[in-house]
Amino acid sequence: MMLRSIPRYPRKVTARELMERILGEGYQVTKRTVERDLQAMSALFPLVADEREKPYGWSWSIDAPSFDLPGLSPSQALTFKLAEQYLVKLMPSGMISQLKPYFDAADHVLKSSESSSTLAHWPDKIAVAFAGQPLLAPEINVTIIALIDEALLQEMQIDVLYSSRSDQADKAFTLHPLGIILRGAVSYLVATVFKYQDIRLFALHRFKEVKLLNIASIRPLGFNLKSYSESGALGFNDYGEIAFKAKFSYAAGQHLYETPLSKDQVITVDEQGHLMVSATINDNSQLRWWLRGFGDEVEVILPITLGKLIDSH
Repeated sequence: MMLRSIPRYPRKVTARELMERILGEGYQVTKRTVERDLQAMSALFPLVADEREKPYGWSWSIDAPSFDLPGLSPSQALTFKLAEQYLVKLMPSGMISQLKPYFDAADHVLKSSESSSTLAHWPDKIAVAFAGQPLLAPEINVTIIALIDEALLQEMQIDVLYSSRSDQADKAFTLHPLGIILRGAVSYLVATVFKYQDIRLFALHRFKEVKLLNIASIRPLGFNLKSYSESGALGFNDYGEIAFKAKFSYAAGQHLYETPLSKDQVITVDEQGHLMVSATINDNSQLRWWLRGFGDEVEVILPITLGKLIDSH
């Protein structure tokens, strides 16, 4: 129970917090017993104590192997290996490093069962391909990721130093974290700033410093992360919902039959064989980049202002 309750560095837990968790599970134990057991277990397991200030905080060392109690089954190990194939290209290295002990444990299980389990060869039969130009995820400090995770978990405010892309200046904010969204190679913290209610996005790799505050964060009334991510806000510079209509060459637009722009999308074919596509969508930077990528293969008919903007580039 104690080993399960100790987090991986840089997160930490005190002996009193461990005692309270164990008491909550119905075990009778004193703080002194927990302290003695921690000292004894640190000689057997890669546990570390932060003794810079009292009360001391205990953690698994950052490179400790995963001790899963009980061990992973072959099918669970396979799930981790398949997840690794996808996540390694989507998540920043700071996040991936936190999962590495579990990926290593999965490797060990699959290799040890290689002669008896056909699952061991399954990862070699699956490949992951991403649409568009592949980009490497930016580096993110492991400690910063851990502190932001903790703030989200505990619903606490954070003081941050953030490097703005617009003017390359480091700016100090107090943030109310609401969630994390992965968008391609870049991950974003969704948060409000100071006492304002407008939702803002902060690229995780641009955080220079993060300090967890013992102050509850304030969540905007009615906010839902899933609804927010699906609203088009991640397209940046969202200009609102539009009734979109465009003429695509057959080659450029045929994929929209299988991957539509919206649930109300309608496609008709004109006399020249062009695809006339109508849909209700959000007008944002992402849409405009996508349309410009087709060049002469697409003609935006509605809205007229959007068509003129695309034609001018």
